[in-house]
Amino acid sequence: EKRCPMHAATCSVLAASLAVALAAPLPTANAALKPPGRPLTSAGADTLLDKYFCDVYYPTGTAAANLPPCESVKAEVTSDLTAPLPTLSLGDPTKPALFFVHGWPDSGAEFAAQFGGLCYGPAARFRCVAATWQNFHPDLPNAPLEELTLQTTIDKLAATMEAARLVDTTFVIHDWGSFVGYQLMWQHPHLMNRTISFDVGSGGHPNVTYQGQNAIAFDTHNSIPSMTSARYWDAPCPDCATWRTAWPYATNVSFRGLVPKPRPPKTKPLLFVWGNMTRGKPRGKESLFFDNAWLEYVESTPHGRVVSGTGDHWIFHENPKLINSAMVQWLAACGL
Repeated sequence: EKRCPMHAATCSVLAASLAVALAAPLPTANAALKPPGRPLTSAGADTLLDKYFCDVYYPTGTAAANLPPCESVKAEVTSDLTAPLPTLSLGDPTKPALFFVHGWPDSGAEFAAQFGGLCYGPAARFRCVAATWQNFHPDLPNAPLEELTLQTTIDKLAATMEAARLVDTTFVIHDWGSFVGYQLMWQHPHLMNRTISFDVGSGGHPNVTYQGQNAIAFDTHNSIPSMTSARYWDAPCPDCATWRTAWPYATNVSFRGLVPKPRPPKTKPLLFVWGNMTRGKPRGKESLFFDNAWLEYVESTPHGRVVSGTGDHWIFHENPKLINSAMVQWLAACGL
């Protein structure tokens, strides 16, 4: 199987995805969306924090250089399962906020290295808050079908940001989070002052095989196609790629009520970061979710900058020293 880890609104990606997804019937409102296999966690427990934050997403070995011990960081992270979308947060609420939005097949825990590198300790300059989409949190039941739309995710993200009482917010988005984030920037521009986006822009002609596989996974409640793709592309958490997280690719479900814009507003400062490797080899056009026109667009925004480096679709996880440093330098150029 060949595919790349994401999608972009203006690519041929959507057309291919739509063709696959529309071939399948829309599940009925009464269709049984099976629960994830465990009850809600008890008060104070959160599997994303207790298990995934350190065991899956926090870097190890040389990638962990300059990062504090994960157990020390985790002890200071707060979980909130009662917010409009569940969140992990760390840091002084009076400090400038970094609000993170993940992609497939991950969760807010995928930004563990940024929590540790940018928001931990008394000298930290930022507060980190990371939300987790509906159907992506292992402790929460499946959302009703009517809530499995990207517009609902946008609405819930906006409500979560409002509830978090963020200060001078930088929006940090990845993968599907980038696509959804660009729409949120148009719909709720007051919620962020600047944006850092990882790996997904607009344009390009990536291989789209995996999108159809994920649409099938969701329609059939079969995790094997999506987990196989996640393993092939070296996702940090392939076991997170359950069928229920594949709903964004069932576009006859997820795109209801949304007419997407291909790019974010040009008025917000934008840092775009991408990894130049995939599966240990230099990335070719078949695995890029943007084109040169997108890079030029980024650089035309206020303080617009493009950064690439050694890493793949999850470069912020693989190369946190580079990425955290690039984020701090760019934020300083923006006046933070």
